[in-house]
Amino acid sequence: MKILFLFHDSWTQYPKADWLASRIPLDGFLVIKKTRPWWGAYLWKRARRIGLFKVANEALLRLYWLVTKSARDRRMTSKLLEDLKRDIPADYRRPPVHTVHDINSAEAEGLLKRLNPDVCVLMVNVILKKNIFSIPRLGMLVFHPGLTPEYRGPHSAFWATLNHQFWGIGWSLLRVNAGIDTGDVLAQGSAAVDPLTQSHVYMQHKSHVDGLPQVVETLRRLEAGEHPVVDTRSRKSFNYTHPGFSDYLKLRRFLKGLRQSPNAADARSVQL
Repeated sequence: MKILFLFHDSWTQYPKADWLASRIPLDGFLVIKKTRPWWGAYLWKRARRIGLFKVANEALLRLYWLVTKSARDRRMTSKLLEDLKRDIPADYRRPPVHTVHDINSAEAEGLLKRLNPDVCVLMVNVILKKNIFSIPRLGMLVFHPGLTPEYRGPHSAFWATLNHQFWGIGWSLLRVNAGIDTGDVLAQGSAAVDPLTQSHVYMQHKSHVDGLPQVVETLRRLEAGEHPVVDTRSRKSFNYTHPGFSDYLKLRRFLKGLRQSPNAADARSVQL
């Protein structure tokens, strides 16, 4: 079975891809160089769609996080990924790396057709066009850092924590379709995290790391001709967007109360 791993050109993604490739043969990495247009154009387009106040609220949280939280996130994530890299065999050799500027471009479509994968695993945050996600015969499988269908969309760990549903901090491997994280779920699980001491940014990386072994197992099952699926028919579906600063203030109040609660230890046992 021919497998490609698609991800953004970020230092946080390569160790995860390398670990996966060290456990199951991959035919290559497809690295996406561009995620969105220039920030000004992106924010203006988003403001026209969802409103200026909402976009300003989101931008304020991003700025606050960059100034006050990002350094700690980077330290914790670096340690997590260094531990992951130490688990990669010494004789590992990275598969061929292909790059595209835009995953929805004609360039990317042509490259995917030439590479002709049976299945693709994705860690991407863009909506794929049908002519792209329909190329692999077994589909494109997005490795989503959240449990679907309850936590579709970005920043699942943030919303699961704010909703007091720590079991929702985890990962799902689901088939890409025309919706936003609405495809069939092949495998999923909660992550071993601590919402009282870890940020939503770190917890999403931890969710990916915790889910990697099951991704390997699911790919092996597909290669054996099986059709793994998680029955989600009785579960409620919610699609979330980027949190704003006002959402973060609610989260801080909740976590402060939880830390002072005699049941605070329960937040450290969140697996599904």
